[in-house]
Amino acid sequence: MRFIKFLICALLSAGCASCGTSVPSDASSEAVSHDTVADTSIISADAENSDLIKSVYDKFVFATDTEGDEINHPEKYFTAHALKKLQDAYDFDCDDGPCYAFYALRTEANDSKPGTDGASVIYSITPVGDGWYIVSYSDMGWHVKTRIRAENGKIDDYERL
Repeated sequence: MRFIKFLICALLSAGCASCGTSVPSDASSEAVSHDTVADTSIISADAENSDLIKSVYDKFVFATDTEGDEINHPEKYFTAHALKKLQDAYDFDCDDGPCYAFYALRTEANDSKPGTDGASVIYSITPVGDGWYIVSYSDMGWHVKTRIRAENGKIDDYERL
């Protein structure tokens, strides 16, 4: 008799547990596909902007990849606003203008940090919203962060942190 009561209670519990948990299959697949599309476009934009920022640091800031004529065409990588800001920040005589202060995107240190290999390398590029990214990097062994804004596939603004 106890066994029958136990069996009935177990069946009732199993039946009650599944009640009200079903979702129409169309609604769940629609929600998933909508979220996936939105997340994919954000991830894609962040990946493209991260690649842009890496290229800018390689070609202009650290100048580790200066092959070709790209160094003479920063307008491929920077908006007019960013170029104006870099030009205004240029501290030296400029005979073959325009001259840009690409060094404004790195630390103000002039020498390698003692006790390090003096390497300049990006550690991470983190999106923080509204097209802004925090670039964490080593500049000649000094650990630095810079905020960079990307817009329409180009660097639009920056600030040293």
